Parts: sequence; structure tokens; C-alpha cells
Amino acid sequence: MLDHVDPVDRYASWHVITPDGRIWSGGAAVPPLTRRLPGGRALAAIAEAFPDGTERLYRFVARHRDRFGAALGQRACAVDPSREGPRDVRWAHA
Repeated sequence: MLDHVDPVDRYASWHVITPDGRIWSGGAAVPPLTRRLPGGRALAAIAEAFPDGTERLYRFVARHRDRFGAALGQRACAVDPSREGPRDVRWAHA
């Protein structure tokens, strides 16, 4: 789905693809993702109201992801930490 995105840009960030095919990257991807989560509308509104701050926060977390990962534990970001094997990401296409 990201074949048309330059590889440098593709690997420089995370991306959210909305059902209508729009691609959001970095901090700009926070509102469309959080809007789809239960109770996420308020966070999406805050992220949209402060796009520069959201981008700075995203970049900070991205730069320090190894530290956050170590502090949270290896399986902290798994969709279902009790499952072994590939992550189930079907929700992303809903």
C-alpha cells in the first residue's frame, strides 16, 4: 500500500492509511488513528489542535523507542501479548 511512497520517506516514519486511501505519516497520523479507537475522539481533537506539538512528541518517542521498549518490556506493543506468532492487524483495514 506504500509502494508509491519514496523508500526514504516510507522508512523514516510510521504511516496510517485511512479507509478512503489517504496516507498520514508521523505526528499527522495520530488524529486519524486515535479517532478510530474507543474513546479516542478527544485525543484526536487535541492532536489536531496542536499539530506542531504532536509532531514533536512523535519525533521524541521515535528517537527514544528503544528506551521506551526496554522500559515497557518486549511484548508491550503486541496487539495480543498472550498470542505467539504474527500480529493480528485486521482492525487496520476496518
